[in-house]
Amino acid sequence: MRAVWSLCAVVLALTTGLAGHFALAESAQPTPAQDAAQQAALQRQRAQMQAQYAQQRNACLQRFFVNDCLDAAREKERAALAPIDAQLQAIALRSRMRAAEDEIRRVQANIAAAQRTQPDRAEAERQRAAREAELARRRQQAVQRAEQAAAHPTNRQKAPAESAARGPQPADRLFPTPAPSSRLSPAQRAADAQRAQADFAARQKAYAEKQAEQARQNAAKPPAAPLPLPPPSAPLR
Repeated sequence: MRAVWSLCAVVLALTTGLAGHFALAESAQPTPAQDAAQQAALQRQRAQMQAQYAQQRNACLQRFFVNDCLDAAREKERAALAPIDAQLQAIALRSRMRAAEDEIRRVQANIAAAQRTQPDRAEAERQRAAREAELARRRQQAVQRAEQAAAHPTNRQKAPAESAARGPQPADRLFPTPAPSSRLSPAQRAADAQRAQADFAARQKAYAEKQAEQARQNAAKPPAAPLPLPPPSAPLR
């Protein structure tokens, strides 16, 4: 981790120095918009000069000494286009320098963000040590409780023994506490289950018999007499 941060520091220093150099160089240079306008004007001027010297080369074809004329025309063209090409190259160089500056700024922003998000190493070590100390304290407390329980086993049996010595209380006689299922043997648990099933079957049988008896009683009752018809109404006069 230290090697990584050392490398980041070196990169940051180098990029800072290069950025300062580029900033000083850029202070006397035109803006990207100005470069674009100048580049378009130079390209138009270059195209015009190329067309002009193309006409001169075509005129050379009408002369007797064609090669000498063409060589002279090409030399003049190269001499005329050299300053234009130099200015176009300078514009391209400035564009590459701006792209490099943007990349440097991006690298610097990434390094600064990493430094902000990376927690302090000492703080992280302190938090880890505190967590380990808390875990050790809890383990020690657990061990102490286990040792105390092992050294005084009669404390857990004291309350049941005193209750047995006092005998059943009135509440216990009215509502006896059932024995916990953990103390019952497998045979006792099976017997309890069979008794519960038999009790449930008996209740179902009694309910079915009651329903059947109610149905017989309803069937034995005579049907109700029909309602009397109303008397006929007197004729109208």
